[in-house]
Amino acid sequence: MAKSKTIRVTPNVQKCLEELSAAIKSLPAGENKKRAEGAVSYLSRTFKGKPQTGKGRTCPGGTFFIR
Repeated sequence: MAKSKTIRVTPNVQKCLEELSAAIKSLPAGENKKRAEGAVSYLSRTFKGKPQTGKGRTCPGGTFFIR
């Protein structure tokens, strides 16, 4: 693991997040869509520099993660 806990959001990483956000819109309603929206929401908040729950060490309750 890198010594720095800073995440560098490069233009290509930001574009990937935008593409994922657009792709989620085409998913049918259900658990997969809900999990994907949660994952993208978490990444969006992280990319904006908002602190991660538990300083990123643990999975916060009630949020969704890609496994």
